Amino acid sequence: MKKHLLYALMALLPAQYVAATPQPTADNDDELGYTLVKISNPDRGEREVDGLMPGGDRENSYTWRLAMRGDEIYIATTRNIASALVNLYAPQFAASGITLDTFWAMINAVTNGDIPRNDANEGANIISYNRKTGEFKVIYTADTGDYFRMAVTFGENVYFGSYSANPANAQYILKLDTEGNFTKVFQTMGSVSLRANCEYDGHLFFAGADDREEVREGDMEPMAKMAVLRKSNEDDTVWERVADYKDFGWVAYDPIQGNWAGAPIWELANHNGYIYATAPSHAGFVIYKGHPAAEGETANEYGWYWEEVAGLTNGINNPGLSDVPLGELGTMRSLIGSVYEFKGELYAYNFDHSFGAEASAFAGILQQVAGKDVKASDYLFYMYNSLQNPQKVWKLNDETGKFEELKNFTKLTEGTLNEYIWRMGTYDDQLYISTMDAGIFYNYITQLTNKSFFQMSLAERITKVKYIAAVLNILVAAKVSEKAEDLKSKLETLKSFLEAFTEEEQVDEETVKKYIDYQKLAMAVSTIITLEIEAIKEKIAAMPGEDIESKVLLAALEKVKNAAEDIAGKIDLEGAEMYLYINHMVMTNEWGFDLFRTYDGENFEVITRTGFGDKYNYGCPSFLATEEGLYIGTCNPFYGGQLYLLTNKPSDRSDMQKGGNDDGTTGINEIAADENAVYYDLQGRSIKGRPATKGIYILNGKKVVNR
Repeated sequence: MKKHLLYALMALLPAQYVAATPQPTADNDDELGYTLVKISNPDRGEREVDGLMPGGDRENSYTWRLAMRGDEIYIATTRNIASALVNLYAPQFAASGITLDTFWAMINAVTNGDIPRNDANEGANIISYNRKTGEFKVIYTADTGDYFRMAVTFGENVYFGSYSANPANAQYILKLDTEGNFTKVFQTMGSVSLRANCEYDGHLFFAGADDREEVREGDMEPMAKMAVLRKSNEDDTVWERVADYKDFGWVAYDPIQGNWAGAPIWELANHNGYIYATAPSHAGFVIYKGHPAAEGETANEYGWYWEEVAGLTNGINNPGLSDVPLGELGTMRSLIGSVYEFKGELYAYNFDHSFGAEASAFAGILQQVAGKDVKASDYLFYMYNSLQNPQKVWKLNDETGKFEELKNFTKLTEGTLNEYIWRMGTYDDQLYISTMDAGIFYNYITQLTNKSFFQMSLAERITKVKYIAAVLNILVAAKVSEKAEDLKSKLETLKSFLEAFTEEEQVDEETVKKYIDYQKLAMAVSTIITLEIEAIKEKIAAMPGEDIESKVLLAALEKVKNAAEDIAGKIDLEGAEMYLYINHMVMTNEWGFDLFRTYDGENFEVITRTGFGDKYNYGCPSFLATEEGLYIGTCNPFYGGQLYLLTNKPSDRSDMQKGGNDDGTTGINEIAADENAVYYDLQGRSIKGRPATKGIYILNGKKVVNR
C-alpha cells in the first residue's frame, strides 16, 4: 500500500526512533510498602475532569501548596496557567494575521482539545478539605488574574502568598484567621510572586519584592526590588525588611527578575542558624544566607548580614550553572533552584524552564505555518538543550561550605523528561522528592512521529482531524498562509486513512537510509568541491599567462559547490538531529511526574514514574504530612489538579525504624547465591545474576536486598 503523508513523515526517522510510546501503568504499592488513595473525585481517571471540587473543574489545575489547621486542609490553587499562557503569547502573532481564535484553533489541533480555553482569566480559589467529613469547599476566590503559590500555617492563622503574570496586579500575603475571615496583610507591586517563606527565630518570614524600597542614589533601577520580610508577632500588617535588592547585588538586575515565570526570591529555608534564600538567574540559580549580624560581620541597614554561598561570585559553589556556558541568556537550564532542610542537612535542587522551551518550539512551528523562513534548529534549541541537562540534588557540606551533588539521585533523572525537581517534603522520617515531567507537552511537538498518535482511540483521531480542518479553513479564509490551501487538499485523504486504519504499518527503512545519506552527501560534496576549488586557484596563481581550461573548470565547480551548499543549507541537519533526539526521548520515556523517597539522603526508591498512572499529572508541587499519611497535590492543566493520600504500611515503618541499612531493607529477604536468577532494580531494569551494587531488588515479585 502506498505510504500516506503521515508515514512519509515517520519514514524520515531511523528505526530506533520509532518504537511505540510506553503507556503508563498502575503503580505497584505492595512492593514498596505504602497505600495510595485518590481523595478528589476518586471515580475519575485519566482524561476525565477532576480539579478537586465534586463534579470537577478543569480550571483548578494546580494544587500549589497545602496547609493544615485542625481538621481542615487548605489548598492554595492556581487557575489554568496553560490557558493563560496561550492568551499571553497569542498577540505576538497578530502581525502575521493569526488572531486569538486562530491561535486557539491551532492549540486545539495540536493538543486535541486537552487545554481548556479560558478568556476570562478568573482568579484562583482557596479550597478547604475536611479530613473528617471528606468535604471540599471553595472558601475564597481571588481577583481576575491572581493565583496562589504558597500556603503556610503560623500560630493560629494560615497565610497565603499570591502570584500574577500581570504586572499591573499587586502581589499580596493573605491571612485566614480563626473566625474564617480573610485579610490582605501585605501588598506590593513590581513582583511576580510572593511564594518563599520559612519560620526563623519565632517569626514568620516571606520573601519576594517590596515596592516601598527606595533605590539608592547612583544605582540603576533593579529589575525587582528584592526583599526578605519578617512579620511582626504583635501586628500582622507590619512586615519589616531584613534584606533588600542591595543584598542580592547583580542578581537584582538579571532580566529573569522581571519575567512572569520567575519570582524575585524562590525559596527560603532555616538551617544552622541562617536563613537560606534562592534567587533565579540566567547564569544559574543563586543561593544566599543571612542572619542578624554578629560581631565582626558587616551589617546592612536592617542589622542583618547576607552573603552569596552559591553562584557566580562566592568563589566556592556554582551548582546552578551546571554545564551551561556563562552568559548564555537564552538558556532555559537551571534558571531556578530551591532549598530544603531534612534531618539537619540542607539540600538544594534545580529547575529548567520547560515552558519557555515549549513556547519557543511552538512559536517556530507557527511561524513556519504562516510562511516565515525559520530553521528548526533555532526554535528547537531550547528544548533540546534542556533535555541534555539531568535534574540534580545537592547537599551542603557544612564543614567545607560546598554543595555536593548526590550522584545516586542524578542517575534517576538522566535520560528522562524531568525538567525540574518541583518539591521536597518530609513524612514518616523520609524525604520525598517530586518532579515536573515534560513528556505530555513535548509530545505535542513530535506527535506525528513518536507514534502516540496511533495510541489514540479512533474517536480521538477523528476529533483531531476535525481540529486540523478548523485550523486550515481559518488560514485559507484569512489568507494567512499559502501552504494552507495545499494542506487542505490533502486533508480528506488523511481523514479517510485515519478512519480506515487503526494499526501502524512498517516504516520503510530504505527511505530512512536514503534520507540520512542525502544529508551526508550534500555536506560532503560541498566540502570536497571547496578543497578542489582552492587547489585550482593555487594552480592558476602559480601559472604564467591565462589558463582558460582551468578557469572554465573553476567556474563550473563554483556552480556545483553553490548548488550543493544550497541543498545542505535547506536540510538544516542540526535541526533534524535535535528533532530526532527530542522525538526519541518522548518515545522512550514514561510520562507523568516522578516521585522518589529516601531515608538517608543517599539511597532512593521510586514511588511512581507515571504521575500515579495519569500522564496528564505532569507535576507534583505540594506535600502535607499528617497523622493519617502524606497528602500529595498534583498539577494537571488539562483536566484539573488532584489530591492523593499516601500512607506507609505499619510493618514497613516499624522494620525501617529498627536500623539495618536505613533504606527499607531490614526485614526483607537477602539475595541468594543463584547466579542464574534475573533480578530487577527499582527502576524496572533487569539484571542477570547477583547485582554488583548494594540495594533493594525485585526477585519473583518480592523485595530482596543485596548487602
